[in-house]
Amino acid sequence: MELFVTDLDGTLINSKREVPKRSLEILNKLIEKGVNFTVATARTPATAVEILQDLNLKLPVALMNGVLIYDTKELKYIDIKGIEKEAVNKVLDIFKEYNKNPLVYGVKDNHLWVYHKEFENIYEYNFYKERADKKLKTFVRVEDYNNSLKESNIINFVAFDNYEKIKAIAEKIKCIEGITVNYYKDVYEDCYFLEAYSSEASKANGIKYLSKYIEYSKVICFGDNLNDIPMFELANEAYATANAAEEIKKIAADVIGSCEDNGVAEFLEERFKNKY
Repeated sequence: MELFVTDLDGTLINSKREVPKRSLEILNKLIEKGVNFTVATARTPATAVEILQDLNLKLPVALMNGVLIYDTKELKYIDIKGIEKEAVNKVLDIFKEYNKNPLVYGVKDNHLWVYHKEFENIYEYNFYKERADKKLKTFVRVEDYNNSLKESNIINFVAFDNYEKIKAIAEKIKCIEGITVNYYKDVYEDCYFLEAYSSEASKANGIKYLSKYIEYSKVICFGDNLNDIPMFELANEAYATANAAEEIKKIAADVIGSCEDNGVAEFLEERFKNKY
């Protein structure tokens, strides 16, 4: 049985940050016919649920690069890969060393909390502005991280800045046991984006977790950026969108249409045209 898994930003959704109407029509028809289709994204429930509200998914999704397995219909956390407290403190020390204040994500009482200090640049503010009014996530401004984080299961660190600073911070965080760190050019902003989370989490491990819900023998995935590499390495077939990073195109089985042109949905429509 085949399992199809797509990334969201730069892959399934367009520059308006929505699933195009034509993609929705194609995908809902295929899901209804029995195609096993789901999502693995760096996004949190707060924005992913809204983006996916018109897509009739029947499987849980892997969010925050596999940190979370989430039921988008029941609005429920199924699995959480938290960061050990000692590692949390080490990551905070590195950010402090570089005079950088991250956004720190934690789960408490089936709700997502984002702890932050005063925003340092427009990229952080824009990130906050897009997400601030979401019912599944609450931003909390703090004076001291350590005291504020005590009661939450910390799952993720996020930061935006120039390439040099982000790279330097990431290289230091890489040395902490139990932590995975990614950094890459932001899809929407002219800056670099860093995320750090438990090394037990990845889009690939999120897909493996889905074996509890479906017995699949083949994984076909779609992506556009460096955080999709673990998923590409796991997959039997991996396809990059036309707008994908060159590193992703190089390891893909093929390049499909762009996220602006319903690339994922039209690929699947063509694949199943003689079956349904």
